[in-house]
Amino acid sequence: MRKQVVWLANIDSSRSRSEGRKISTGLAVKDPTLSEMQKAAEHLNMKPDVEETQYPKDQGQEARTPGRILLEKQHAKHKTLKLLCDEIRRIRQAKE
Repeated sequence: MRKQVVWLANIDSSRSRSEGRKISTGLAVKDPTLSEMQKAAEHLNMKPDVEETQYPKDQGQEARTPGRILLEKQHAKHKTLKLLCDEIRRIRQAKE
């Protein structure tokens, strides 16, 4: 099955589109962590492979949100990002 790469920067609401955010700020999550994204992907049965690496646009700068996950491609990327953000929000609400 094909893999899909999702960077933390893709779902970080504190980033601009030119800095790597792929979805609107209303759908994105503020300061996501790699562990949150991994848990969300596991809850959604996406079989994540986690990699702690720096986002390409951040090379030579302080790493704001380092990390990415590789997922089995089940949906279009935009839909996958929305599902991950929704799941991260549920995980954060459950902690409170």
